[in-house]
Amino acid sequence: MHNYNMFKDYDEALLWLYEQKKKQRRENLFRIEHCIKLLDIKIPYKVIHIAGTNGKGSTASLLNQMLMLKGKRVGMFVSPYVISFQERIEVNKEYISKDNILKYLERLREFAGEYQRINEDTIPFFELTFLMALLYFEDCKIDVLVLECGLGGLLDATNAVKKDVSVITNIGYDHMAQLGNTLEEISLHKLGITRKNIPCFTTVDEALIPFFKAYAKENGVPMYFVGPEISNIQVKPHSTCFCWKNESYETRLCGLFQAYNAGLALAVMLHLYPDTSRKLLDQALKMVDWPGRFEFVKKNIILDGAHNLPGIEALCQSLKLLYPKKRIKVVFTALRDKAVERMLEKLDEVAELYYFTTILDARASNVEDFSQITKKPYKLYSEYKAAIKESIRDLKESELLVVTGSLHFISEARMLLLEEIKS
Repeated sequence: MHNYNMFKDYDEALLWLYEQKKKQRRENLFRIEHCIKLLDIKIPYKVIHIAGTNGKGSTASLLNQMLMLKGKRVGMFVSPYVISFQERIEVNKEYISKDNILKYLERLREFAGEYQRINEDTIPFFELTFLMALLYFEDCKIDVLVLECGLGGLLDATNAVKKDVSVITNIGYDHMAQLGNTLEEISLHKLGITRKNIPCFTTVDEALIPFFKAYAKENGVPMYFVGPEISNIQVKPHSTCFCWKNESYETRLCGLFQAYNAGLALAVMLHLYPDTSRKLLDQALKMVDWPGRFEFVKKNIILDGAHNLPGIEALCQSLKLLYPKKRIKVVFTALRDKAVERMLEKLDEVAELYYFTTILDARASNVEDFSQITKKPYKLYSEYKAAIKESIRDLKESELLVVTGSLHFISEARMLLLEEIKS
């Protein structure tokens, strides 16, 4: 074995991890499967695998809470994170510590170096992060893993593990360069997480149900459509009420789409643990919050991680329902590989004024680009901190401020907003 110097600290370890980039597009799961074998990683616990365009994080969070109340030791792997890298990996709502990240990355750097020497191939960032999570979950002796896909499903590194149930939240236009230009093409990537004889639960749009049914029949996948079982959705400022299978429920998560995420979590939980009490389910639904998802950081300031067209559509739907008469101002930026034009056309339906800005990211849009698209008044800021500070300073009690457009952006904005509100 080669000798590798120890990392100086957590930051250096993380920097090394981010520098590991794949040489070409992933065509199969051979590398990650091979690494799992070489590291002798065991997966003796139940796995709930979640794919979908939006709603993965909320559904995962709801299931996590239900399983914990059931007395299970629950691992959760999510991406991307809102505030810190540690959020990607947690056990029973406790993020992996920086010391543990350092410990596992020491081991993985040595492993990755040997792997590269023998196979002339780099293990990239996401696969290393997933391997770290699997090593950690094995050491933590978890009972259940709630596993969120990174991108797509079929060729996502997370698809290399066996699963007990698959979950597909919804399908919309996002990551078209990787997944395809039609909803059917995108669906095939998400459906790639399903397995023969392993149940799949979905809240996919009604228009795609026939496509899903045909795929399920051809591939022997028991498919459960939760969407048609959801009715009477009422969105309130700090909760969402809905009926599932003609029974009334309420979740603390706010937004029309949260009724579907909650329904999905209920269906999966009762499939895995049919003896779960109604009391436990109600308690879990009321306990969950998910930072950056229609989150009220103040009475009249909402932070929402909508970062693609389906997310923006869902956000606008909820805003129209909740605040049909309010003057809404929007702080917005988005990555340039998103459907920015269509996102802004949709936001124009609710926004009275924009504060357009940008972030430090290789994929960030140029702030002037937004001004060419909108038909509403706007202000431009080359620095997002200035946009947020001014938008808060200008905000009247009767107005609503919505900060949205990019997950990377809202993770930065959230910290600043919380500081600004305190001061």
